[in-house]
Amino acid sequence: MSTTTRRLKRFTSDSRFFLKNWLVFSLFLSVISATHAFSGKYPIRNFTPAEYGAGIQNIDFAQNRDLNLFVANNLGVLSFNGNQWKTYARNTGKKQRSLAFDVGLDRLYVGSQGDFGFFEDDWRYVSLLEKIPEDERDFDEVWDVFILGSNVFFCTFQGIYRYDGQGVSLISHPHGFNRAFLVNNKLFTQSQSGELFEIDGNKLMPLGRNSRVNQVVAGVVRKETGYVVVYNSGEVEFLDTSGSKGIFPDLANALSGKYVNHVAQISDGRLVISTQRAGLYIFDMQSGQLENITVDGGLLSNACLRVFQDNGGSLWVGMQNGIALIDIRSPIRLINQNIGLEGSGYEAFETGEGIYFTTSNGIYFRPIGKAESMFLTGTEGPAYGLQQINEKLYAGHHTGLFMLENGKATRILKSDGLWQVKPLQANPKYAIGGTYSGLHLFEIDEKGVLREVQKIKGFNESSRFFEEDVKGRIWVGQYYKGLYLISLNNTLREADVEKISESSQLPIQQYVFLSRVDDEIYVCTTKGIYKLNQITDTIEEEQVFSKIVGRNWIYQFVQDKRKNVYVQSENAMALFKQVGPGNYVDVPSSLFQLRQSFNNDLLSVSTNVTNGVLFNANEGFIYYDPGLEDRASFAKEPLIDKIISVADDSTFYFRKPFSARPDEIQPIRITEGTRVLQFVMESFIFGDANNQNFRYQLSGFDKDFGEWTNLFVKEYTNLKVGEYEFRVQTFGSRGEIVTSKPLKVIVMPPFYKSVFAKVIYFLLGLTVLYLLYRLQRQYYRGKQAELEQSRKLEIERKQKELQQVKEEQTKSELQHLNTLLAASTMNLVVKNEFMENIKEEIRVATKTDKVEDKQLALERIFKEIDSTLKVHEDWKQFEYHFDRVHGDFLSRLTAEFRDLTPGEQKLCAFLRLNMDTKEIANLMGITLRGVEVSRYRLRKKLGLDSHQNLSKFILEY
Repeated sequence: MSTTTRRLKRFTSDSRFFLKNWLVFSLFLSVISATHAFSGKYPIRNFTPAEYGAGIQNIDFAQNRDLNLFVANNLGVLSFNGNQWKTYARNTGKKQRSLAFDVGLDRLYVGSQGDFGFFEDDWRYVSLLEKIPEDERDFDEVWDVFILGSNVFFCTFQGIYRYDGQGVSLISHPHGFNRAFLVNNKLFTQSQSGELFEIDGNKLMPLGRNSRVNQVVAGVVRKETGYVVVYNSGEVEFLDTSGSKGIFPDLANALSGKYVNHVAQISDGRLVISTQRAGLYIFDMQSGQLENITVDGGLLSNACLRVFQDNGGSLWVGMQNGIALIDIRSPIRLINQNIGLEGSGYEAFETGEGIYFTTSNGIYFRPIGKAESMFLTGTEGPAYGLQQINEKLYAGHHTGLFMLENGKATRILKSDGLWQVKPLQANPKYAIGGTYSGLHLFEIDEKGVLREVQKIKGFNESSRFFEEDVKGRIWVGQYYKGLYLISLNNTLREADVEKISESSQLPIQQYVFLSRVDDEIYVCTTKGIYKLNQITDTIEEEQVFSKIVGRNWIYQFVQDKRKNVYVQSENAMALFKQVGPGNYVDVPSSLFQLRQSFNNDLLSVSTNVTNGVLFNANEGFIYYDPGLEDRASFAKEPLIDKIISVADDSTFYFRKPFSARPDEIQPIRITEGTRVLQFVMESFIFGDANNQNFRYQLSGFDKDFGEWTNLFVKEYTNLKVGEYEFRVQTFGSRGEIVTSKPLKVIVMPPFYKSVFAKVIYFLLGLTVLYLLYRLQRQYYRGKQAELEQSRKLEIERKQKELQQVKEEQTKSELQHLNTLLAASTMNLVVKNEFMENIKEEIRVATKTDKVEDKQLALERIFKEIDSTLKVHEDWKQFEYHFDRVHGDFLSRLTAEFRDLTPGEQKLCAFLRLNMDTKEIANLMGITLRGVEVSRYRLRKKLGLDSHQNLSKFILEY
């Protein structure tokens, strides 16, 4: 048996387990493929060079587990975390060509022009050139890097270099190599002479000569007992132990002339083929289904260089002028220009003859088996709701009502605009149409066709949303005016109208619409969903769906044929699956990623299509089949990229870009006074890139999570001493809320507030107090000595002063006594003189005998006595002596009160001497009444009030 045959048989044996499971999966895949009623565009997100900030060419990809995505760009290595792009190895002057990530060593291997090596830690680059013998370093581009076991292979056209962790060895061929391929843990390469080899260690093991030796292999994939080989030319062949032969002619015809750059087999077994001229081809080897994604399908360029499927199953495409992200496993397809539809979609209806579409441009029809739809002439202008009545399909239109049949539109009614028409359950021969200005009555004729009757009188409001209740009454939700109840008369031509919203306390005054779910009527508002009780005519709070969507603004509420219920609210896009009558469970949905793409004017969901629903979109429709939703959970909790102090640019935590998800982060310790603490987040939810929302909570600071924001950076300022827990929430790729693991943040006091510092402060305080005590004791001792000396001197001084005062007092008393003595002496003298004068006068009077003379003598005696008395009371002498004794009392008194009379001055002097009224009267020679009058006049001149004592004033003056 030849070596080639043995190797191929070994490949077959090694693959039996794979093939067994592959066949089961392929059968399942063929069933899925067959269920697609609509072939449309995959959801695609493009990134331009301006967005990722590097060169135009993107040649290879790698990923750190379910974390960072890496891209080999002609100007460096790109890193993407779902929030932002970063570029590394930018200024090396070498183009980066290939990447491979080693999860065992946390390394990113990279091949570039004339160099290869790896990044580790925080983007530290280690070149492996020094490990290559100098005579083997002559190579150009490293086009591929593969990790196989403990070996890393760097593939160039000149040779293949194997790095085993210690050294680098060269695998060579006389003619050099083309590209290399890693298939099912086996490494293959093609020599430039066309031979195929398996690389086993440092050996090249030939697989046998393929039939197209003059063509370059673009890709090799496993199929059953052999391999499918795709060439740059587009030709495809199957290689096994029996040789090679052509396979998949339809695929080969499609690829012919497109120049195949790369072939990859993704997780569902399909082949994704990158071409230079025609974008991507996606080929199912089991069913033969072939899809082509080009610029028309959403790519930036048809020049696709390579594809890569990330950990979440999404497909990354490296193009000549950008990067595309394709949700290849999505149950969603975008339907618009790809089938000839123009304008914003409104509703679609699938019939036995094809599918009718109403759009803002008019009505389109796509016949069964046709890829393109056609416009129905005469339906120009906005078209609205589609409804089947008696197996006839009708379409509301801006100009009235059309019947759609055999791919044609026939006008039934010409009016100012009709939203939709519905049959009356209580009157099966009639139907009602909701128009721009009320309700229109139609009758079903003998041919089963609607015939116009008339506009129903009494109601003129726009009636886009209306439902018939079990009593045959019509409920109308006028979006801008509220809820109305319409009761028709027996002829159905007139209406009795009641505006329910006017008397209701519920939020149904505006922005309301009606929906029917499980034959119940619901009122959707800005504050959630309410249920209409058709028996009691009351509006009640809805209890099932509101548990999930809450009391938020409701935009859509629809039930499809499978009993699935779709609710679009202000903050959610929810899908509910029925698990029993009236019992629903919330199921995360990929629709969440397209929540911004729905028609932002007239929202509508088409349920009359096979295996799914159609949401009207800004451009055409969005097809969604909930049965194709991948139920595997790819929700990734957000991670903290780094925690920094903005003020001093210090880093408290940093996640290494090549490490695994941390099980936990050790508590972060910061010091009080850190003015701005900044958390930078990473989400790794690539499918919702640039449309992600976060909300944050720092327990101990925030009461709850904050509002949703598109900022992936959160800052806190001036946190107080204490312990906190930081959490962040984001939305998963299907709208589920994902919460990060809590991170404890400990804010410690600064050193001067720490316990150790307080101990130091305490000891220092004790030392200072002791020193102060010593100093104070010395100070007080000195002070005490000084005080004793001062007190001694003060006592001596006071003794001297006291002695001096006593001497002065003695002198004053002596002087006073002398003065009194002098006064007394003078009085004696005056009295003596007076007596002598009286004696003389009496003597003279006794000598005369005449009565007249005696009378004159007596009169002279009386005058002498009066004169003597006046001399005795001489005021000048009295005043002089009085002032000396009483501190110039009279001088001060007369200086202040200049209008005092001599008599009043004497009265003041007598009062100063503390004399009573009688004594004063005798001295002044007046009556007691005269003294009182004098006292009264004196009070007036002194300006005393009635309550002031005159004597007290004089004594204290």
